[in-house]
Order: sequence, then structure tokens, then C-alpha cells
Amino acid sequence: MHVVRGIDPSSGRRPPAIGVVAVGQVAVGLVAIGQVAFGLVSIGQASIGLGWGIGQLAFGLLAAGQVAAGVLGSVGQVACGPHALAMVHADGAWVALGWLVGGLWLAATFSRRRRRLAPLIDAARTAIASVADGRAHVAAKVLSNDLLRAPLSNRPCVFWHAVHVGPVLRAHERAGGEITIGDSSGTARADLGSEVVFIRSDGYREIPGPDWALHLETLLAHGDILHVAGPVTLTADADAGAVFRGGALTPLFYGRPGEPLVVTTRNPGAMRAELRFAIGFAWALILGGALAATQWALG
Repeated sequence: MHVVRGIDPSSGRRPPAIGVVAVGQVAVGLVAIGQVAFGLVSIGQASIGLGWGIGQLAFGLLAAGQVAAGVLGSVGQVACGPHALAMVHADGAWVALGWLVGGLWLAATFSRRRRRLAPLIDAARTAIASVADGRAHVAAKVLSNDLLRAPLSNRPCVFWHAVHVGPVLRAHERAGGEITIGDSSGTARADLGSEVVFIRSDGYREIPGPDWALHLETLLAHGDILHVAGPVTLTADADAGAVFRGGALTPLFYGRPGEPLVVTTRNPGAMRAELRFAIGFAWALILGGALAATQWALG
């Protein structure tokens, strides 16, 4: 079960809920409940179900809503398709249109997110000692001391990201630079002041403000376990002495425009599974829409 509440403080937007049972503003699941719901059974204001669709605008094999379009049957104020029970009945391949539009939107949205997170979810995790120039994905602990204070909670941290969201405002702020991370094989550095995609950690806080504003923060602190993936280069370790005098090289992870560093405390395996499920469901909707349109065209 995946229940999503509120806004993600690392992005300033409402994240989708993806699961066997998904509940959120945008929900994708076998059973999906949300304002926009995609599922085998879906309930929402806009509900697109491969089986049951229930909502103000509903599509499915069977659909019920103010406006409902079903392949086998529909019930609503306006019902589209065969075996319709409604005040107004409309013929046409409306369920095919709903499935196709919903599937294409899902596929585009989650394929874009998958490309953004590709360094994290596609690359095999390696030990820090095995990292070479190029790109890498490591899991490590934050070793740097907490020299910062988060602006809302005043908690000690090495990095914080704050978002201020209002009716006409979405402003981001963050603080934090180079930190040291380590695993059992060695240490590396990560430049969190570079181009970074930081995915919400469990350390977050929100405070309501005037005029419907909302202030949120998320942070990283000493001892946190995180995943870091993206561009990396080997640099001289100042603490170990000059390279030509026998000093060591230390991996430095850093982001750059068009190739950001991905940092998260979440499990990449779970993120990969969520994206695969959402994209797979999108293609099921597209296939269902194509079949429904073909059936309608052939009479």
C-alpha cells in the first residue's frame, strides 16, 4: 500500500502514489484512489480503470459516474457505450479515447522520470574503492559533521532543501556543499552544491504560512545512509598528501547541467519497481484503448 500526503519538499510538487493499493492526488495501482486515478479498479474525480472506473469522469470496462464511458456497460448522468443507463446516452469510442489519452500521459510522465533517475536505478551499485572516472552508483553513510541548521526545524544537518509553495509562488532554497561519505571499502566526496536531484528523505517538516502558503524542508545529516549516483572523477586527497608523493585519489561525485547528481535515502529497487509498474500499466491502457477503438471501428 502506498499512501501519499502533501507536497514533496525536495520538488515542491505532489508525488504520485504507486502501489498495489495506491492513495494520493495522482494514484496508480491495482486499486487506485485519488483525484486522478489509474487502476484495475479506480475511484477518483477522473478515474481511468481497466476494470471498474468510478468517479465524476470515469472510464473502464464498467464505469459509473457523472460522465461514464464503459466497454461493457456504464451508469451516469451522461453514459457512453453499449448497455448505458443514464439521462443522456452517447455512442462512440469514448472509453478508447480515455484509455489512450490516460495511457499516453502516464507513459510520457513516468518515462521522463525514469530517464531522470537512470543513473540511480539502471546502474549497478559498486563499492567506493571500485569507483573509476565516469559515472557510478554507491550506497554510503554521511561522515561529515553537521555544520548547518535547517531553517524550519533548526535541526543540525549537512544539507537542507526548502520549498515555499503558495497560490502563485514556488520558491526553492538550499544550503550545503561538499560532504564526505563512506562505506566499508573507503571514502568519497559528494558536491551537493553542484547540479543535484535530491529525492525527499524521511527527515522533513512543513509549516503552514499566511495566504495559503506552505513552507517545507528536507535534509541530510551525519550518519544518514544514502545512495549517490551520477558523474564522478578521481581527485587528489588533500588529507593523504600529494599524489606524486604517494598520496591517494578520492572519488568526487558532482553534478553538471544536463547530467545531475542523484541523491536519495530511498531504496532504488523500490523506485525502479514503481516506475516499471506505472509504465507497464500505461502501455496496458494504450493497448486497451487501441483494441476498443478497433472494435468500435469494425462495428
